Formats: sequence, structure tokens, C-alpha cells
Amino acid sequence: MTKKNICVFCGASSGSTPDYKILAKKVGKIIGENNFNLIYGAGSTGLMGACAKSAKRYGAKVFGVMPNFLARIEKPLDDINIKFTSTMRTRKAIMYKKASLFIILPGGIGTLDECVEVLTLIQLKQIKEKKIIIFNYKNYWDFLLKLLEKMKKEKFMNNNFYSDLIELDDLNKLKTFLKSF
Repeated sequence: MTKKNICVFCGASSGSTPDYKILAKKVGKIIGENNFNLIYGAGSTGLMGACAKSAKRYGAKVFGVMPNFLARIEKPLDDINIKFTSTMRTRKAIMYKKASLFIILPGGIGTLDECVEVLTLIQLKQIKEKKIIIFNYKNYWDFLLKLLEKMKKEKFMNNNFYSDLIELDDLNKLKTFLKSF
């Protein structure tokens, strides 16, 4: 049986508390232990590096996708399958195509960009039959989730939008979801 690919978007930095890095390591472990592969931005630092190293340690094949210009700024993780691209747009297109599921962990503007783009492409039916999990660890994504609710309430999004969006804040719920995925 072919393993499914989970794409994780998260920070290239570790954030303000060690708890974020611990979360990223645990998510990587869950991905590996539950027989999935990881697709991510190829970085070796921050939450990205922590998640990828952990996923690999626990049995996942790790696929990184990084634009050439970014490889001069951020060091890619060693000993993974890596694809270099010419642009960020190409990078994201590859990740979107290969992924069966998206998980959004805490991160910065790049993570927010990736999350919103996936949500947009799902709404426009350019990404089909793929779920996106916003892991709302310690209420990190509360403002985004409230904004999405406001958009729905004000009729800028249809009700079907939420059928592909899953909010989780508990690792045990993530494990349960992945076992049935």
C-alpha cells in the first residue's frame, strides 16, 4: 500500500516558547508512526526542521521543496528527498499536488500565506478532496478562525467551505483522525 503524503506548514523559526518546537516534534512523530510521508518546505531550522527530523526518525519518508533563492538563505535539511524550484509559486504548486492532507502549525507570514492559499484553492475547487487541519495549539490561530467565521457570517464564504477545514487543538484527536484517514 502506498503511503499518503501529509504536507505540514509551520514556522522556519522556533517561536517564543519551547512548547512550539515540542509540538512540531510530536506532530512529526505522529506522522511517522501512523505510516504517512511528510512534505514540507525543506528547512532544517525552527518548527519545520523539528517536525521533519521527528517524522523521519519515526519512519516517514521526508520530501522537501525549496526555491533556489531560499536555499541561499535557509539551510535545507540533510538526508531527505529534496526538490529545488525556481519560484515560491512552483514550490507551493508541487506541495499542493503531492499532499493528501494539510496540517497548519504555528508560524509566521509564510505559514499564513500557505494556509490561506490552500483554503482559497479548496474553495475554488482547484484542490479537491483534500482536508486542511488548522492545529490551533494554545489558541494560536484563534484570530484567523474568528475572521473566517466573520467572512461566513457576512456571506463572503459559503457554508460548504467548512467541510474541508478541521480545527484541532489536541494531539490525541490528530492521532484519531489520522487513523481513519
